Amino acid sequence: MARFDLRIILDALRGISSRARATLFLTLLFLVPATAIADTVSRDWLGGVPEGGRLAYEIVRKDKPLGFQVLDFNRSDAGELVVDIHIEIDFKIGPIPLFRYRHDSREVWRDGTLLSLNSKTDNNGEDETVALRLENGRYVGSGRKFENNLEAPLLPTSYFNPNFIRQSAFISSQDARLLTAEVERIGVETLSIENAPVQATRFRLHGKLRSDIWYTDSGRWVKTEFVRSGNKLAVRQINPSAIPPRKQWKHP
Repeated sequence: MARFDLRIILDALRGISSRARATLFLTLLFLVPATAIADTVSRDWLGGVPEGGRLAYEIVRKDKPLGFQVLDFNRSDAGELVVDIHIEIDFKIGPIPLFRYRHDSREVWRDGTLLSLNSKTDNNGEDETVALRLENGRYVGSGRKFENNLEAPLLPTSYFNPNFIRQSAFISSQDARLLTAEVERIGVETLSIENAPVQATRFRLHGKLRSDIWYTDSGRWVKTEFVRSGNKLAVRQINPSAIPPRKQWKHP
């Protein structure tokens, strides 16, 4: 997709009268989609997949760690991308547990299309499962809030695909419900990721899926913020070496 280069347009306008310049500039501005001017995040669905095959995130509240999230990327024998996701959250006040969350899921992708999603979740003592597969342009299967209304293309709430911010409907990886949202671009910010400054664009989701999410231009998901039960939580990228070893993980 060609990019709109504002500098080239301005150079061309210098040679015409001020009135004609203003008229032409406004015409061009309204003819060009906002995404062509503002959206620099990669459209490559694999743009956020690291060479090492693993993304890791810490989950924090008021900068205090509550848990972590891991995404492992591998190729199947048939060439599909297999994404295994593990999430743990333990919210405590002192020794008193207030909230517990465990989530394991597996997604299978081909050429940017989700082929299947299977997950198990312990949502503070409530067990949930999802089993979906793509058939004839629809996702069929089961989930606690599955309503047989999932028509492709849809992306799940695993976030690694940078085209997430170009969608208005999503599949909940936890219960298979259809989540709708309007995505607003907030702007470019500098984040501290792994103790280094990282430029990323912040987007805000309004609707059933309310959160702020940041992507680098290359398409790497680096941060999410959301509110649950009045508590603001942040999910931010860390080095995979900082998470507990797999043998210590707690599963649903």
